[in-house]
Amino acid sequence: MLLQSALTERIIIVCISQIWPIIYYSFFAYKLLKRAKNRSTATLSSLFIFNALALFLALVSIILANTPFAYLCYIIAFYSFIFAHSFIVIFSWLIVNLDEKISYKKYYLAILIYGIISTYVFWIGIFLEGIRYDSGTGWVPVFSWLFLFINWSYITIFLIVPEIILAVKLINIFEGVPLKRRIKLFILSIFLEFAIVLLIILYNTWINNAVFKVIYLFVVPPFSMLAAYFIYKSFGKGLE
Repeated sequence: MLLQSALTERIIIVCISQIWPIIYYSFFAYKLLKRAKNRSTATLSSLFIFNALALFLALVSIILANTPFAYLCYIIAFYSFIFAHSFIVIFSWLIVNLDEKISYKKYYLAILIYGIISTYVFWIGIFLEGIRYDSGTGWVPVFSWLFLFINWSYITIFLIVPEIILAVKLINIFEGVPLKRRIKLFILSIFLEFAIVLLIILYNTWINNAVFKVIYLFVVPPFSMLAAYFIYKSFGKGLE
């Protein structure tokens, strides 16, 4: 009875904390696509769509607790979360090459490559027990330190480093034009978003540190919303 009560309490907490981000991620995606239907806005909206999908699947996973589908839902959710952030780099790449018009073949190849590389989530998460998510953890996701190291390595090598290079190019390309302010806002927002991703992974790994958990709960949710809002606010139509 106590276990069932704790599970019910967790379902309520997760619902309250995750439904709101699902709503605003979906709203930002809708507004971007409504504002302009081109490859750039479709790419940026994909960040919000996959983030919303990740949160939705994570929510479903806790509702399906004590079933064989809970773990599967959660690991797909985390894959969606990691894959979502590749669209930041792809979007920046598109903007840097606006004049050259990157071919659709290269564009879809970039998405495919990121989609394949992101499958490390399944290989490490399942086969090397990088993610534990069951009754033994109280249906709270617990990451291994190996999984944290691989996640942080992936984010640094394949997301942060390319984005730094692209950010420098963006600033140089738009030097002296009115759009530069939006570029700077976008760059600050995406690096804030990457920092939040790193903290989320650490939160799911360093679960026994009560002080960090309190700091996380006060810092990450509001800054996550700010990052999403300013990424959305930075760009709209007229990108392609």
